[in-house]
Amino acid sequence: MKISIKILVVLLLVVTLFACEKEKTDISLERDGTLYEVADQVSFYYPKDFQLNVNNENQKDVRFTKNDEMYIYATIIDDTDNVLNELPQLYGGQLEEEGAIDVYYYKEVIPSGIECYQFTGTYQASGMKFVQMVYFTEEASYIYSYQAPENVYDEQSGVALQYLESLTVHH
Repeated sequence: MKISIKILVVLLLVVTLFACEKEKTDISLERDGTLYEVADQVSFYYPKDFQLNVNNENQKDVRFTKNDEMYIYATIIDDTDNVLNELPQLYGGQLEEEGAIDVYYYKEVIPSGIECYQFTGTYQASGMKFVQMVYFTEEASYIYSYQAPENVYDEQSGVALQYLESLTVHH
């Protein structure tokens, strides 16, 4: 009797664990997304149901929005003499200066074959969480990011990462 109760409890815990685990939603970038190209230098996909923010013409970035969610692409020209391997730490510090908290980053190779840094954090003033793919070169930094309110971010960040990992820098 004691053994069957223990087995029942273990099975219940295992079922609960699997039920609580988030399912990863795989997407097809070509089917579910739209290709965006920045001249012949950069390309990436963004979700088809997001709209290009046309009120952003004079800015240095491209924004795609849907409700409170936003994908942002920017190229920042680097005319400094900073050392390439120090750029991730400097960029993390810049995010913190702009009001981001809990900023973390790590290096990864994305499907296009480039080594990017994935940054995560929260903009304290707005409460928006973000994830960014950043590719550093000695000439420029290429930043593709996603941000949303915490509840939306937690639900959509897995899909957002698949779009962010579509970043391709042609050089």
